[in-house]
Amino acid sequence: MNASINFFLHLISFGLIFTSLLGGWLIERKFRSEKSWEQKIFIGTISRPFGLLSPVASVLMLLTGISNIFIIYEGNITLWYTSGWLIAKIILFAILLVNGAIFGPTLLRRRTKLIQPLISETPTEEIENNIKVLNKSISTFYLVQFFLLMIILYLSVVGSGKHPGLF
Repeated sequence: MNASINFFLHLISFGLIFTSLLGGWLIERKFRSEKSWEQKIFIGTISRPFGLLSPVASVLMLLTGISNIFIIYEGNITLWYTSGWLIAKIILFAILLVNGAIFGPTLLRRRTKLIQPLISETPTEEIENNIKVLNKSISTFYLVQFFLLMIILYLSVVGSGKHPGLF
């Protein structure tokens, strides 16, 4: 694959991951502002496309990132071990993927299970407290994901490796 096309696809995949995070966060803000439980469940179903976008973008970013490593280091895989910025990027991306694949969907499913019965009945104080805790956890999830993505972006911009597609 041509280096410039690969690099362009890598940038597109970064944009898709950012869009997924931003869209999820905006929907989360709308979810919290709604008063009706029916509306909250409807808004929760809207977030699914953003949740489905992130695995596709992550796989694309992973594949193009691996290709970029081979392009930058001209097939010599032992050289990239000496680039600390690249190792840090890979570790942070792995944390981003695991966090996004495990914690985000789990928190959203738990909250949806708590909210679904509330359409027909009034919530108890315990359920409301559990929903508040889950809301805080979901907000923290988006904050951590965004923070990790911005660190990865920072390492990409100031890292010592220059991509052949940029020349």
